[in-house]
Amino acid sequence: MSNIPAKNNHQRSVRSEEQPAVSCDFISDIDNIAGKQAAAKPEISVGIILWPEFPLLALAGLIDALRHAADFGDNSQKTRCSWYVMSHYPAEPVLASSGTSVQPDGPFRSPAEFTYIAVIGGLLRSLKNGHSAGRDYLHHARQEGIPLIGICTGSFILAEEGWLDSRRAAIHPYHIADFRRLYPAVYAETGHDFIDEGDILTCSGGISTISLATELIRRHCGPDRATKAIHQISIPNKIDDTAISVARAIGFTRVSDPRLRSAVFLIEKSLVKQISTAWLAAEVHISPRHLTRLFHEEFGKSPQEFIRATRLKYASWLLKNSTETITEIALRTGFSDCAHFIRNFQKEYGCTPGRYRTL
Repeated sequence: MSNIPAKNNHQRSVRSEEQPAVSCDFISDIDNIAGKQAAAKPEISVGIILWPEFPLLALAGLIDALRHAADFGDNSQKTRCSWYVMSHYPAEPVLASSGTSVQPDGPFRSPAEFTYIAVIGGLLRSLKNGHSAGRDYLHHARQEGIPLIGICTGSFILAEEGWLDSRRAAIHPYHIADFRRLYPAVYAETGHDFIDEGDILTCSGGISTISLATELIRRHCGPDRATKAIHQISIPNKIDDTAISVARAIGFTRVSDPRLRSAVFLIEKSLVKQISTAWLAAEVHISPRHLTRLFHEEFGKSPQEFIRATRLKYASWLLKNSTETITEIALRTGFSDCAHFIRNFQKEYGCTPGRYRTL
């Protein structure tokens, strides 16, 4: 019997920045590098199984990366790469978490036809609603030695079968506490777009799916195809303020207590906001006093001291890795003005932000 609980949907905010246009000449040059060496059949073929209430972005990221790498120009021909969305009931659309319906391409095919088989999970409350034929098919694919990919909560589906025991898995930060509670035998990690364990790959979902897809394209079709996919999708080369980006910049904070993990995640994704200890405690369902005790035990700091230190650490990273002005960095890291930021930074690092940038 499945022990997957019901959970609510989540949101992830990503800032958008204007990017320079990619010229048609650039894409033509990439296509010319590949020449006319199209294989008799695609070099990579991905079978896709959708669970009820799956995230559209994960599906779109996977398919569009393959689509752009698949042919020359922008003709959407499955020459170098192919993809196939399959279902036990191919005539029935699968409802995405957004309410949009996606029609499968057809019924299950022999697993041997695919290089990989990816399962894109849905909201946690819907994981138990997937048809048993989908799980049976995954077992069949596993027996035939076809690598499986768990995308977003698809990793829960693979873990439920025991296939991730004693392995590493890339899990979205929103789901990490639930995953670790349900599957303690799995080495679940946040902060990775994907983790490759050979016969099983896991991906945290969202735009990380594009990172996974381009790596698979690079392996099977070459770097020119992967480069084309990246440029055609217009993946931005930028710094953003999502929790993952902040954590990558300052180093991931690893703690065992799930309430403290949730609190740290909220801090890392909300650096620009003024966060009170009371609000943070309410979000993780404990008292402010209890939260303060947890922070002191784990970090030797109060929640507010930890928040300030996190902001300053991210600011120090931005000083070294961006061209933003000190005022822009101050506002981006939640300080009310430049003077306030400079005072706190100098107290923490022993020099002004301007001096730190030149060191």
